[in-house]
Amino acid sequence: ISGGPGSGKTTLINLLKERGYICFEEISRDFIQLGKEQGIDNYFKTDPHAFSKFLWQGRQNQFQQANALTTNCIFFDRAVHDVVGYLNHVNDPIPVWEEQLNDFAYDLVFLIEPIEEIYHQDEDRMETFEEALKVHKSLTNTYNKSGLKIIHLPFTTPLARLDLILKHIKNG
Repeated sequence: ISGGPGSGKTTLINLLKERGYICFEEISRDFIQLGKEQGIDNYFKTDPHAFSKFLWQGRQNQFQQANALTTNCIFFDRAVHDVVGYLNHVNDPIPVWEEQLNDFAYDLVFLIEPIEEIYHQDEDRMETFEEALKVHKSLTNTYNKSGLKIIHLPFTTPLARLDLILKHIKNG
């Protein structure tokens, strides 16, 4: 599950967990907090490559852990593709990572666009709504280039979005 900041990804992950699905949570907030402990207000903007290196490794580990499981359906709150998408957003790509994206074959990608009605900033989500839309566009471009099957989830209630996800995984 991916998309711009504040689009409702974590809400969906929590709903999926409540229904017994295995879900890997977003890990960037851990690294944001690590940066704040070191006196860095916005770790990603201060050093995009250092911040992204943590995420790249963490999301690779999540992917490997998921592949070791025997369950049919696992969800991720963001994936390795998001690391590349964010770096492309700030025009600071790491080309070797872009080349490695083919090593991460997720079965389905659910993309969610930020919606101004529900968007809010907090101490870890520092992007303005306009910037969240630009991040979403960069993520969408990254996923489109990957050749993965993408499902764009419309704006609706979290439970209706959950139903759409569950229909796709049952039919897919």
